[in-house]
Amino acid sequence: MQRILSCLKATLVIPPLGALLVVLFWNAAQLRSIAVLESDGGTLRKRISAALGTPNFHPDSVASAHSVRNAATNDAIDWRDLSAKMLEMQNGGGMSDMRAMMNFQQRLLKMSKEEMIAALDQIAALDLSEDARQVLESMLIGPLIGKDPVLALQRYGDRIGDGENGMGWQLSNALRDWAKKDLAGATAWFDLQIANGKFESKTLDGKSEIRAQFEAALMDTLLSSDLEAASRRIAAMAEDQRREILQQISFSALGPEDQKAYASLVRQLVPADEREGSFAYIASQLVDDNGFGKVSAFLDAVQASPEERVASAKQTAESQVEMLGNKGTLDRESLDSLREWLNRQAPGETDSITGKALAEAAQNQGKFTFSEASQLVLQYQQSTGSDDVLVSFLEGFSAHSNLEEAKQLAAMITDEARREEILKQLK
Repeated sequence: MQRILSCLKATLVIPPLGALLVVLFWNAAQLRSIAVLESDGGTLRKRISAALGTPNFHPDSVASAHSVRNAATNDAIDWRDLSAKMLEMQNGGGMSDMRAMMNFQQRLLKMSKEEMIAALDQIAALDLSEDARQVLESMLIGPLIGKDPVLALQRYGDRIGDGENGMGWQLSNALRDWAKKDLAGATAWFDLQIANGKFESKTLDGKSEIRAQFEAALMDTLLSSDLEAASRRIAAMAEDQRREILQQISFSALGPEDQKAYASLVRQLVPADEREGSFAYIASQLVDDNGFGKVSAFLDAVQASPEERVASAKQTAESQVEMLGNKGTLDRESLDSLREWLNRQAPGETDSITGKALAEAAQNQGKFTFSEASQLVLQYQQSTGSDDVLVSFLEGFSAHSNLEEAKQLAAMITDEARREEILKQLK
């Protein structure tokens, strides 16, 4: 969950959370099972689907809709009823019929790729609401991509431009899988679609979010196989989209050498005023339950500059404090350990970073409360003899959400000028 939250904070383009959760719930279970049932087809991808490309697909081979039947009962799937159940779950209504849903999952796992195509054709022919159609398509397209990403792209390439709830974002996973097996073929197909206008922007700012998703999908393979080609592709994009493309790559899933390549692209191609944000994103991806050792290793490996270290340190502190706060395990000992690390990475900024991280964690309204954060802040003020942690803490949004308590804390700032300034901000 922490990793999902980190991705949401970055500039990723994904469907609304409700729809995303439905897709993740079903596709994760389906694809794990597919990997077991088809153990000779390749390894399960860490992200959504397995790279099992079939480049010799021809659309005429698609089975007819009547072939979608349960192997045991030969009963047709009631797509209307299923979509109603899924929409109920998506809208917070709970799982009305768990047995029926699990039964469908088992049936889906037995479908061939031709039967999945036939099912999608059958759904397209039904008189369904757009929401109902999209939730059914989302359940089927992921497993289809897992079985044959090339087939999915060739069959549904005209759906690339679908809105944020549509197939486009899932089809980018198909390109990622295809590229891992056949980089040249996947790149040629993608470039042809670009030339044919499939990724032209329809927005006033000229940005194509779906193209950024597909470019990022291709980057997963290019980073390790052809860094020069990766650099050329990103350089060809508008400057204000380069960081977005890179941040759609799961940095934590990259190997050490690919992480170095990633950092190289950031330094070469991301605008100077956005590079700190890119390094902050990297740090957010590397912090985990074991702490910030991975962040340190990365910064040392790429010989990070002082500015890059400070940006990474700020995000590391926020991510670590938030993680421990959500688990209810944030205490003085863990903060002292973090502060020792901050002293090495961002000398002179440890107190201000600590205060901001505590403020961010207290804003989440989870297990870690504003009152608990305040106690820690006051302890540091007393032990350091400095107002820096307290002032930085009160400059955060959580102070405005806990106004009366924040004003009481502000009165404890020893420097009169700083105290008056904070009190003005809290009015």
